[in-house]
Amino acid sequence: MVRVLLLLIAAAGLAGFVLWVSRPRIAVELQDGRATLVRGELPPGLLSELKDVARSAPHATGHLAIRGTGATLKLTVTGLPEGPAQRVRNVVLLRRDRL
Repeated sequence: MVRVLLLLIAAAGLAGFVLWVSRPRIAVELQDGRATLVRGELPPGLLSELKDVARSAPHATGHLAIRGTGATLKLTVTGLPEGPAQRVRNVVLLRRDRL
């Protein structure tokens, strides 16, 4: 009985750790021509450029999630049409050394 309880506690701890590690370090919401920082910190110039992308597609709504740093940066852009999504990726990747 004690082994089962310890196994359940270990499994719950592992699941919590995986969920904590997998969440984005930086999150930006693009909606109604605006870019809003939801989580983390961005260099002011990068947020300004993301706002420019959002203004260029005022009716598009999407989400940008950034995980990792530098060379291991992983971007996830959801909800945006391909054109604005590619612009978001380009803007972020050009400044990845500052993230």
